[in-house]
Amino acid sequence: MSYPDRQTDPAPVSGPCGSLRRNATSFRRGNPTMKNRVSILAMLLPFALIGCETKPSDCSDLESTFVTSGLPLAVLGSTTGDGDGTFTSFSRSGTVGPDSVFEIASMTKAVTATAVMQLVEAGKIDLDAPVSEYLPELDEIGILQEDLSQREATVPVTMRHLLTHTAGFGYFFNSDRIKRDMGIDPAGAGWPSPETIPDDEYDWGFDGLQPRRIFEAGERWHYGRNLGIAGRVVERVSGQDLDTYFKQHIFVPLRMTRTGYNLPGDVRADLVQMVNRDPVTGLLIPLPSMRPVPMERFYGGGGLLSTPHDYLRFLTCLVRGGELDGTRILSESSVDTFFTNQLVDGMSIEYDPDDPMRRGPDDAERCFLDDNDRYSFAWAIESNPDERGSRSQGTGYWAGIFNTYYSVDRNRGIAVVAFFQLLPFNDARAYELYRRYEDCIFDQP
Repeated sequence: MSYPDRQTDPAPVSGPCGSLRRNATSFRRGNPTMKNRVSILAMLLPFALIGCETKPSDCSDLESTFVTSGLPLAVLGSTTGDGDGTFTSFSRSGTVGPDSVFEIASMTKAVTATAVMQLVEAGKIDLDAPVSEYLPELDEIGILQEDLSQREATVPVTMRHLLTHTAGFGYFFNSDRIKRDMGIDPAGAGWPSPETIPDDEYDWGFDGLQPRRIFEAGERWHYGRNLGIAGRVVERVSGQDLDTYFKQHIFVPLRMTRTGYNLPGDVRADLVQMVNRDPVTGLLIPLPSMRPVPMERFYGGGGLLSTPHDYLRFLTCLVRGGELDGTRILSESSVDTFFTNQLVDGMSIEYDPDDPMRRGPDDAERCFLDDNDRYSFAWAIESNPDERGSRSQGTGYWAGIFNTYYSVDRNRGIAVVAFFQLLPFNDARAYELYRRYEDCIFDQP
């Protein structure tokens, strides 16, 4: 199948926040030559808060939504099951588009889940066997108590627990107990600066790493470092590091040529600038990348670099049941586990009121997670019959902490991505643009 270069016409658009460039693109494969650094001046802009409940009837207001948001850039893309992709890109300075490189953080997790299920199919991983059969050192990790003492765990962790985030592992940013154990002030505002986070949070190998567990396996759902441990299992049973395994079994077969933990210099040059929203002024300030270069140890819970184009190909493959362009990476029955609730009866996604997946630095209620929703082996499953907008029950969705989002509706045969690059997570303006775009795509006949 041929992939003609896309034709673009990035005409500047005038708006209340200055000149902005919009690039609407329909393509099979992009031209990997764009440069897309955002100027510092463009980032230092005040922001207008957008409400959370309005729903567009079409895509005509995306541009005005971007202009009033104050966001420095956005790349929005969607695909139908046949693999075609359509993208709309906005930036206030420079050029961004489907082949711009982003840090996708926890969007790595679905890739790791895919690798796990490949190894399940190969008979190398048993979903219900104790993970300690593959990683004996996991038995050394106890349960962190409220008084920060440790007690021995009594319920073995299985791969099923890891894939569903029910193993008891958390992150420092969504558990006050883990923060206190790491010496981070739970009352501190905003995202901790890199120098205040202990080194072991950035040690993405397993050796020497002590992930914190805060409850017994199977007790409840709590988002955490589970897929990082699952990634160690992939490495142990396959005999390959994650970088090599992902390339050989997922990225190369799907022609995801601009995705990986370490990318060539000419591709990495298209990495979008990370920014951080000041919790007091609301201004966006350039933020140095926290990832090591080159990355030598690989983490299944995050760390990948990718593009909207590449990640949409990955999602399209899953929407199609594990096959794309005649290449199959996963059986349809394995893909079914990604679109089916895998939590036990009566268990749903629950989170603390102050979890950053629910509230932002402005203390505004967000809409990313819903107590009604469930979780599969790869992402959350929309289960709320009263969900706002056009998202139907059974739709999969998740995100990366740098405000990269996706939705996958297998029944409609549609995948949606919305890529931004800023902290903190669950930014109100970025989330609203993502949901508006999702609505306009899902609403189309």
